[in-house]
Amino acid sequence: MPKRAASLVRDRLSPIWLFGAAAFLLAALGAWWLVYISQAINAQRAMMQTILEREAEVHALRLHADTAKPGAVGDDPHLEIVEMPGRVSPMAHRVGDGFAVTGVAQLPGVLVVQPTAAAERDADERYARKRKMVLGEGSLLISLLVTVVWMLWRLVRTESRFRREMQDFLGRVTHEMKTPLAGIKAVLQTIHAGRMPPEQLRELTSMALREAEREEHLIQNLLLAQRMRMPDQRLAHDRVDVSALVTRFVQRRQVTAPPGGVHGDVAQGLATLGDSTAIWTILENLADNAQKYGANRIDVRASVETHAVRVELTDDGIGFAPELAEKLFQPFVRAAGATSHASGTGLGLSLSRALAERMGGKLTAKSDGEGKGATFSLRLPRGSATDQA
Repeated sequence: MPKRAASLVRDRLSPIWLFGAAAFLLAALGAWWLVYISQAINAQRAMMQTILEREAEVHALRLHADTAKPGAVGDDPHLEIVEMPGRVSPMAHRVGDGFAVTGVAQLPGVLVVQPTAAAERDADERYARKRKMVLGEGSLLISLLVTVVWMLWRLVRTESRFRREMQDFLGRVTHEMKTPLAGIKAVLQTIHAGRMPPEQLRELTSMALREAEREEHLIQNLLLAQRMRMPDQRLAHDRVDVSALVTRFVQRRQVTAPPGGVHGDVAQGLATLGDSTAIWTILENLADNAQKYGANRIDVRASVETHAVRVELTDDGIGFAPELAEKLFQPFVRAAGATSHASGTGLGLSLSRALAERMGGKLTAKSDGEGKGATFSLRLPRGSATDQA
């Protein structure tokens, strides 16, 4: 097994074994506590029964069979004198000699001293209440311990996953930032050395400009992502001419478009209240995403709905399985086939959805399956009649 894979397996298994052992020990501790307390309650009950039985035995020895009468034993509410045959408690003792009568045939006329039915019932009820209390408290304690372990486990897993994602993200960002710089540097060095053929100058400078725009777009994404993490940062709430913005975006993207080109179908008079920079960033991210994943043609449509302005980008790229539509908007997640088509930071779609939601809109994705292209729909609230005037 490669060292990297072995290290990854070890890093993932270590928390599993650690928290598995912790959960087992806590469960064992909770079970031991329940057993210990239950035994203590049982011992307490046995001791209480022994005390009642000893009291009955002592009073049975003190009383004389000829003078004793059925009824209460003095002022002790826990004991009574009973004449056989009748209800005989397992703790009963014969008047006069104090002999236990448990298991002995009932003899008519023989008096015994025993705990009252109320005293035995009260002891049983107290015992039952204590058992319920212990079982309830024990179950609650074990549940709390297991919940704490589970929460810690989730926290460690989240932290571990976030650390791996950040390492991967930083590696991709570094690559994405170095690649445009390398292209720009190569063009500038060629121009500086005077080895640039005049007929290639325009083409290579255009390439350098595209790489500069790519670098600028990446930096803008990173800055916006950082701004979105700050709770006090707010987007602008200005009137945005969506028709003009989308038209300008299509015209600009046509310069760097794939062979199939970027085609626009923009209705006029569309406006929203939002942040023009954020909307532009969303469109840039969607177009970049389409090109990275094999699109040769991108169709941009802007239209109006009842309460929203809708901008759709449809491409003929690799698409994705329909059930993966929501996962695409998770940070650092890329569609299947990314490694074979393009690199990327995995941040663009997540940032775009966050920007759309900050403006009161929504960004969704759909595809009929792999190899069938994809459509990303941006819906923004329409501006009022006054705003669109």
